[in-house]
This record gives sequence, C-alpha cells and structure tokens, in this order.
Amino acid sequence: MQTLEIALLSTLLLFPLVDLVLEKYKFKSKCAEYIKTSAMLWVVTGFLFFCYLIDVLKIDPPQYLPSDSWKVYLAIFIFAVFIAYMKYVLSSINKDANVRLQVLNAFEDGGKSFLEILPSSRREFLLFTLLVSVSAGVCEELIFRWYLYSSIEQHTGEFVAVIGSSIIFGLWHIYLGWKHVIKTAVVGVLLCGIYLYFESIVVAIVAHIFMDVYSGSVAFIARRAQGAELTNA
Repeated sequence: MQTLEIALLSTLLLFPLVDLVLEKYKFKSKCAEYIKTSAMLWVVTGFLFFCYLIDVLKIDPPQYLPSDSWKVYLAIFIFAVFIAYMKYVLSSINKDANVRLQVLNAFEDGGKSFLEILPSSRREFLLFTLLVSVSAGVCEELIFRWYLYSSIEQHTGEFVAVIGSSIIFGLWHIYLGWKHVIKTAVVGVLLCGIYLYFESIVVAIVAHIFMDVYSGSVAFIARRAQGAELTNA
C-alpha cells in the first residue's frame, strides 16, 4: 500500500473526529454550514480521485450503469414509486395536523444536532436539496460504496466489506449521536446492497440523494405547515 493511499484511509478514519471538533465551532448560518459540509465532502472525494488517477489505488473503476437493461428499467420504476410515495407523505403532512405532529416529534427524538441540520426556510431547503443532498449522494457513494468497499473486499471478502464500509459510513455521522451512527450504518448496508445488486454506482448515488431529499422535504413541509397553523391560530 502506497503512502498516498495510507493518507487517504487515514483521512477517512479520522474524518469523524474532525466532525466532532467542528461541531463545536459551527457557523450561526445554517446555509453556511451546508456549504462547509459539502466543501469538506468534495475535498475528500477530490483526494480520492487524485489517488485513483495517478494509479495509487489498485481497484477497478466503478460501473456506472447496470449491464442488464431490465435492471435499468427496474431502478427507474422503483424511483418513480418512491417519488409518488414521497408526494403522498408530503401531502399528508401538509393536510393532517396529527401526521404533522408525529413527524415533528420523531425529529425531536432525533436530537438537537439532527434537528439543526434540517432545513426550516425556503432558502435552506433549496440549498439542502441542491447542494447537501447531491454532494452527500455523489461523494459518500464514491467513497464508501466504490472505494472503501472495493478496498476491503480485496483483502477480506464481500460480507466483511459490506459491514466494514457501512460501519465507517455510520461513524461519519457520529456528530449526530450514537443512535444515528447505528441507523446510518444500516442505511449503508442497504445502499451497499443496491450498489451490488444493480452493479451501478449511479443507481446507488440516486438512491442516496432521494433519501436525503426525502428527509429534508419532510422536515421543511412539516415545519412550514406547523408555522402557518400557529400563525392562523
């Protein structure tokens, strides 16, 4: 293993500690935090690609689209169903005060740090959707599902690679608390399964983006509707 790859792996392993430190020195503006978080992800991903382009990493390039056309159509169908489901959920939140209250309580249970990263205003929502969700989807899938999974799998096996890369993925969210570390690790296993089944990093990236957009949309709609209800009360 070359020095640059050791530096890359060290960066991935130490990133959660950096996040914990930066959590104490956050910007007052949520939009500024979104930009900072996204920039950090792209810096790490840029380092990953630099190592790959100069042939430091002995892994195969990611497969972009499924080799079987039916898997492409299956992915499109699943995403279409997900979008329809998301529209139904958002409509229910907007119309039903009880559903809205359940959603807001669920977010409260997620802890202060989790609440703070979710958008409240329209500007925050747009930045969360177009910048944070896309950056997390692209960068984290390339880092964890492509590079880290492939690197671990070469030395151990598929099962260990799925679990190992997912645990580290979960630890990247330790600033949200241990409950979120476990939840995120489980999501990592799911995303790894999507990547392996569809044999496509693009499908995994889109799935990841949709998950983040869903969370941001639910939070924004619930908060906006609740605010409107209190104003009209």
